[in-house]
Amino acid sequence: MMSVSENSVTIKVTPPTEGLFDLMIFARHADSQDPYNWVCSYQIQCLEPQNGEKLPENPFHFWGLHQKVRDLGIKESSHKEEMLVAPQGTLLLTLQTSRPLLATYELINKDLDAVLSKKCVAAQAEEEKLSCHVLCPFQGYYRLSVFVKDLGGNTFRNAANFLIHCLKPINQNELFPSGLSIHCGSGISSSSHGLSNPSHPSPIITTKVGKCNITFHTPTHVEVMASLSKDKVTNARFPLERYVLVTHLRTKVSVCVAVPESGVYKVALFGRCEDQQDFVHICDYVIRCFSNPSWPPFPRVYSLWRRGCVLLEPRTGVLEEQSWVRFRVKVPKASQVIVLGQEKTVLQQTPNAVWEGNVFSGAEGMQVKLAAKFSQLCSSLEVILVFEVERGSPAPLGCSG
Repeated sequence: MMSVSENSVTIKVTPPTEGLFDLMIFARHADSQDPYNWVCSYQIQCLEPQNGEKLPENPFHFWGLHQKVRDLGIKESSHKEEMLVAPQGTLLLTLQTSRPLLATYELINKDLDAVLSKKCVAAQAEEEKLSCHVLCPFQGYYRLSVFVKDLGGNTFRNAANFLIHCLKPINQNELFPSGLSIHCGSGISSSSHGLSNPSHPSPIITTKVGKCNITFHTPTHVEVMASLSKDKVTNARFPLERYVLVTHLRTKVSVCVAVPESGVYKVALFGRCEDQQDFVHICDYVIRCFSNPSWPPFPRVYSLWRRGCVLLEPRTGVLEEQSWVRFRVKVPKASQVIVLGQEKTVLQQTPNAVWEGNVFSGAEGMQVKLAAKFSQLCSSLEVILVFEVERGSPAPLGCSG
């Protein structure tokens, strides 16, 4: 193992067997592309070899931080040790930066393939800090390589290579979901899209009840949408998009998630400005829940569910058959709000701009639609939300947004 700083080099040699070994050292100027030149040689006699696991391959030839790491924008690492230890199969590496950087990570282990490796790392990029959450599904040694670039840069450069020793691996069912971006949690990306004051700065959210509410402060011209995904769904009766509800308030966006089963989920946030047609990716969150939740879905949302629309009651998309349900909802700029089910119910507007009324759900299998008129001169109704009617009483969801 070789670690190099600006003015020193440390080489740790672990001979695999007894006997004599020749160690030859080559060097070149740090900024040169010329061939390495021989500097000196040592002869090492090993009397009693250590019978340990072979270290992972390292094509970058050094361990620890790059000797020019400050030029790359990294000030210091949270781990100063020669080898990082993960006693329970988890590790958090943080790198303090002198300027905003983006980073990618490569995790290598003899039993880890490329697909599984991507589910072992969650990356967060903040203005003055890079964070990497690492999960180790096998016992033994790992190489974690860090690659960084400036925000406007084209090429990622190797900045560090850390040796990790995992003593007790985690269950593979607890690995991160597939498809995480380099922007997990709040940070550079969310700030650049106008999102601030996050309720959850960390990218990993663990919930015992299977519900969480992610909020950001947002400018009035920014619209946010969210998607929920899971690598393997077994018990969800509705598409996963029904288990996340986005609510835009005047200066805040609320992303309410209620998962239908245990496991690890990815919540991806997307945003666009008023003058943009397409949503662009902002950041990802990881939601972990292993308490066997079984929440019902939210109602199906249509395009007119926009800034200022708030669902106060009912907070579930599944209504009990043949029952009276209290509806309370805010729909800005609506001239009339109606619920269409077994019967047509016109909701009444209160002084605090809440449309409310009691609605009869009807028979099992029916759909109940919340619709609105946005002009007194227009007779057509625009559907905003759709609820299913089923047998049995669903649990209320909470997460008022």
